[in-house]
Amino acid sequence: MARSIKFYTRPKYLLCDEVRILLNQLRKEYPLDFEEVNILEGPDLSERSKYEIPVLPYSDQFHFQGGINAKRLRERLDQIFDSSPSFHSGSE
Repeated sequence: MARSIKFYTRPKYLLCDEVRILLNQLRKEYPLDFEEVNILEGPDLSERSKYEIPVLPYSDQFHFQGGINAKRLRERLDQIFDSSPSFHSGSE
């Protein structure tokens, strides 16, 4: 079962583009879906998130924002999926 993450972003922003690439790479390793939310489409989102994007919140287990480190994100995903009884890697 795929885990879903919201990805708060804005168009034409390099950090967001880098995280999008990272998330697409990680989808090959983890049952992971992400939904992009453009903060410019809502004034409340834009005001609240304009200095923090990209933002990847996932329940209360983690919250990454700004320059998202690939190594730390992978470590956190390992923790989440290793603790899930329904997660099975493709190497089994």
